[in-house]
Amino acid sequence: MKMKKMVLLFLVPLQFALGQALDCTQLLSPANGDTNVPLTPTFEWNQASGATGYLLNVGTTQGGVEIFNERDLGNVVSFEFPQQLPPQSDIYVSIIPYNDTNRNDTCAEIFFTTAPRTVPSCTEIINPTDGDALVSVSANITWIRDFNANGYLMTIYEGDPNGILIWDKVDVGNGTNAQPPEFKPRTRYYVTIIPYNEFGEAPGCQPITFTTGDGLPPPDCAELILPESGSTEVPVDTNLAWAEVPGAESYILSVGTRPAGTDIVDNRDMGLSTTFELPNDLPQGTRIYVQIRTSEGLRESESCTPLFFDTFKPTTTALENSIPRFFTPNSDGTNDVWSVDSVEDLIVESVYIFDRYGKMLKQLAPGEGWNGTFNGRALPSGSYWYAVSVENYPKLKGHFLLKR
Repeated sequence: MKMKKMVLLFLVPLQFALGQALDCTQLLSPANGDTNVPLTPTFEWNQASGATGYLLNVGTTQGGVEIFNERDLGNVVSFEFPQQLPPQSDIYVSIIPYNDTNRNDTCAEIFFTTAPRTVPSCTEIINPTDGDALVSVSANITWIRDFNANGYLMTIYEGDPNGILIWDKVDVGNGTNAQPPEFKPRTRYYVTIIPYNEFGEAPGCQPITFTTGDGLPPPDCAELILPESGSTEVPVDTNLAWAEVPGAESYILSVGTRPAGTDIVDNRDMGLSTTFELPNDLPQGTRIYVQIRTSEGLRESESCTPLFFDTFKPTTTALENSIPRFFTPNSDGTNDVWSVDSVEDLIVESVYIFDRYGKMLKQLAPGEGWNGTFNGRALPSGSYWYAVSVENYPKLKGHFLLKR
């Protein structure tokens, strides 16, 4: 009985004792014997049964490993080569499947020949096409991809092939279209696309030419909704708001005290905001002009209807009633000086006193008192005249009595 068990142990298959046997894989791309293979190829191979990963050997001679020596790629079936292979060279490649217990070093080595070192060829612009007319002023330029190119340079001339240079070999990336600056309407342009790679630029690329049509219409103007245009008695601390314009990319705000003025807000880019809180109170009793231009790309609204409103202006009655009708400079502590000061929203700037013949006797600051003297000499009793400068108002004029 014991002998039988021992014999059974020796009959266990050898592959289970040593680990699961692995099939070979086959490099599918590049294939064995291929020529003109790109210098940075993508390797692709079939899955090897039982493999959990692959080791890559690459060299320039049979069995060579000076480029890659058993590089562990993991459990993948493709590999984008991270560096340039030598141009016009035979490249030898072997792939070793492996798993946790085994590897297969018997898989056949293949070889291919790399392409020569070269620059890309010129490509073709397909939109607009050569000779097109009525091309949009905001047209994209589209071309056919060159797979040997790392990127593209765009040159644009206006008027003729050596006219006004708009773009001079501007790098537009590795896509197949680019948006130049907005073209002028009814203008001829010459556009050249030059593919390039690490070896240089494609030689001899020729431009296409096309003519633009009429420009796109300007975007609509924005409508002032707070306060409404034409409003009166608007509080000086008002905020501004305007209606949204469909398609607008930004609003440009100007506010001033004259048509097209910018002395309050100077061409401020508001982005997509449709409200604005003024940093300071507006002047009283003043017509305020507002411009709200709308922009889309390089286009701005034009010929907008003037927008305006009038701010609140209090009457001068309170200030006029506060001006003394007489004073008595006799040092009795009552009405000894004559003065005028600001009242409520009426800001006094300066006060002037004149005699009956119009001679100016004194200039006073707001709230400063006059004691009835001129050059140190007491003036006689009688009528004297005043002029009061008030911010945003005409001068107030009148007379008062000096009594001794």
